[in-house]
Amino acid sequence: MAAFNAIAVAATGTTVTSGAASASVAIPNAADGNRARFVRIQATGLAHVKPGGSGVACTADDMMVSAGESVILSVKPFTHIAYLEESAGAKLTITPVEF
Repeated sequence: MAAFNAIAVAATGTTVTSGAASASVAIPNAADGNRARFVRIQATGLAHVKPGGSGVACTADDMMVSAGESVILSVKPFTHIAYLEESAGAKLTITPVEF
């Protein structure tokens, strides 16, 4: 029987609305109060994301998140996630997750 790897969501994330210019948001804390090691990002429209430090900026060449799909990123060495719209006003929900 194959192993089943589920994610746990025990902390509140954050939702941001993308714009035509790059913006960034601090990575939310995990349930233990420390910065999350992994986040799940889901968008309502096409958007680009890039993890990094406090000055991180995102371009149209960075990772694309499609509407209705999600990505799980390892963000341990980072403090912020930059985001940029591909579709006007796409909302991105960034949720800390644990394995």
